[in-house]
Amino acid sequence: MIFDKTAFWSSAVSIDQQFLNEIKRCLILAPHPDDESLACGGLIQSLIQRGCDVRVILNTDGSQSHHSATYPSDRLAELRYTEMITALGFLGLSQDKLSGYQSKDSAMPAKGEDGFEALSIKLHADLSSFLPQLILVPYELDPHRDHRATFQLLFAALKNVTNYKPTIWEYPIWLYENASENDIPKLEAGELKFLEIKDNLSQKNKAIHAHQSQTTQLIHDDPTGFMLSEEMIGNFLTGKEYFMQRKKTNPANTLSKDYFEQLYSTHSDPWSFETSVYEKDKYAATVAAIPNGQYERALEIGCSIGVLTQMLSTKCQHLISMDISEIALEKARSRMKDQEDVTFLHGGIPMDYPEGNFNLIVMSEVGYYLSKEDLLKARELITNSLSPHGVLVLVHWTHFVADYPLSGDEVHHCFADADLSHIKGDRKADYRLDVFRKQG
Repeated sequence: MIFDKTAFWSSAVSIDQQFLNEIKRCLILAPHPDDESLACGGLIQSLIQRGCDVRVILNTDGSQSHHSATYPSDRLAELRYTEMITALGFLGLSQDKLSGYQSKDSAMPAKGEDGFEALSIKLHADLSSFLPQLILVPYELDPHRDHRATFQLLFAALKNVTNYKPTIWEYPIWLYENASENDIPKLEAGELKFLEIKDNLSQKNKAIHAHQSQTTQLIHDDPTGFMLSEEMIGNFLTGKEYFMQRKKTNPANTLSKDYFEQLYSTHSDPWSFETSVYEKDKYAATVAAIPNGQYERALEIGCSIGVLTQMLSTKCQHLISMDISEIALEKARSRMKDQEDVTFLHGGIPMDYPEGNFNLIVMSEVGYYLSKEDLLKARELITNSLSPHGVLVLVHWTHFVADYPLSGDEVHHCFADADLSHIKGDRKADYRLDVFRKQG
């Protein structure tokens, strides 16, 4: 199926210039030398002109575009890296802003393949040290195996970066020429964005053509060698650059009930609450962090299948435990069927927040499922419903999760700004725990 470029472009909305003004660190992941110039040449210049620190990681060595006696693979790899340095120079980037991972061209390890984990560890280290606010990566289904592997690599590496939630833009390369029907993105309104680059078009053109091995007959002894056609290059010299900011990779809305019902319908304990050593230790730390005393009326937000509920009930005269998944609640009810001091409520916050006041509220691994707007609404409901001297316990995973609108740290920072006293805090390798008290 031919990709309808005209229809694709016409649906795009202009990039918010204020957003670009606020980006101080940007990382571009390029599978091959030339992807950076084709997809992002104008954006690179625009960000640099705004004072942004832009860095580029090249994933492969580019050594398989030709099979030449004059340029065997090692010499071709060296040539293409040199070309990329020249191209970046036209865009305003110095050589020290470029790093190379040296995977073999057209054989970059994909998820599950040998070598993928080592690349993930390397990218994790680079992400952790730089913490780019904006990351450019090939579109998830861009029709080239190295482009798809680069997308997979980013999300594997992000999983272990704490206190971090970047904006991710996907760029198309081979989508324009080689897309099958299943490759073409089904975008919602506003997910496709464009940047006007007319003022930077000349330098972008120079950068693209600095990749002479890909744009000319420089390598003349391989008639079947790869060369970018003028038509292909023309896709990237229209005066606009296109990026996808998909909700799938940049979730902003509160996760729906259907999201959780789907999880529990395919796995009765999707986070291994009953068997995980991590969960067992975290639950013990959560209960131990609650100040001594019996709590007359308590609320557990997000009880899931009731493992923590059972432990909390020993500290409460009456406990209301709520969850957005009816499937999870059925298992929680079964677990607690003989305890009359626990009431289960089907619903999510903030829309289904229960009435009344509480001496103790526990929210464990829930806040990052909410949009920022809904989290602020929930914060107001929680703080207003706490009785004088009431206790709030927050516990959240601190690593990046692509599906979640917020990070665990964002949730805790939000409550740190509330009119509550912080009485206890602890950060482990994978989660943080904070305890707040309402003034009398």
